[in-house]
Amino acid sequence: MTENLEQIGLDAVDKFIETWNSRDAERWADSLNFPHVRPSPFGPIKAAETQDEYVASVDFSRVVETGWDHSEWDYKHVIHTAPDKIHVAGQWSRYTKDGEIILTTPIVYIVTKVNGNWAIQSRFGADYAGDDDTTGMETRCIKLIDDFVGHFNNKNLKACAELLNYPHYVVGVGELEETQSAETFSLPDGRVMVDSFIALQTGNASMNAALDVTVTNEEGNRALQVVVNVTNRNDHLGIQAWSLLDPTIEGEA
Repeated sequence: MTENLEQIGLDAVDKFIETWNSRDAERWADSLNFPHVRPSPFGPIKAAETQDEYVASVDFSRVVETGWDHSEWDYKHVIHTAPDKIHVAGQWSRYTKDGEIILTTPIVYIVTKVNGNWAIQSRFGADYAGDDDTTGMETRCIKLIDDFVGHFNNKNLKACAELLNYPHYVVGVGELEETQSAETFSLPDGRVMVDSFIALQTGNASMNAALDVTVTNEEGNRALQVVVNVTNRNDHLGIQAWSLLDPTIEGEA
């Protein structure tokens, strides 16, 4: 029987919130696949190779001290699906016991199937802008991605490297490709055409976007779906992370 991929994606992010609310670090880590990374515009980027490493870094007390009682979804919906990877856009808020909102965060979740286990491989964090006008940031981020694609197709390695933020991540299934600096960045072969572009979540310092692209190389044309995390870190706007999936591959029947 074919898997209901949309429901699997929604179930995975629901488990994430449910186990977070349990205040049990090991239960929460069970909602994740590893290696795991959470790129975002603020603070250090947290990457963990193993579940034990991740659990050791969790400190619920700091969140509880803010008055946090529980977290709830504001929205969640599936963007892209493949038999081994699902992209889900969501936004959650933290609440006090009296129902006051402490924090709101929009995120794109990269859900993967590793050794038969569906869980979250990465969380692309954005910042919540509330009623702020984010048109300017959205325009800058769209231009940045467009510039990157242009330089990629011209094989301008230096220009592409300058449009990234580091550490830079490409999220695979059960793996993370990490680039620590512009000096170690490299370009794959091929050309890219952007067929569609949607700004999913835009803040004052970040944007998550969804793209349909066609990649052309010596093997021919391949249609892929992509989510991109763009951040403004240390006054530098750059692409922080990517996740790509192939919606045409066949899953298990």
